[in-house]
Amino acid sequence: MWRSRPPIDRSPPLRHHRLMTVDELAEYLGKKPAWIYNNHRALGIPSRKVGGSLRFRLSEVDHWIDRECPVSA
Repeated sequence: MWRSRPPIDRSPPLRHHRLMTVDELAEYLGKKPAWIYNNHRALGIPSRKVGGSLRFRLSEVDHWIDRECPVSA
């Protein structure tokens, strides 16, 4: 009997789309949470407020890093 396979999920991993807290972003970037609070606007780190708390989408932060900190040759 022929069984169809489920479609292949080609979307990026869900982890990349989740929202990170200031503490999680600070750990990811190797900075202190206070540095994130004090510099996210001036540096243009993409963020949003969710229920009054600052949140960051990992995919957007990675894109920001690629754009703002190009790899030198």
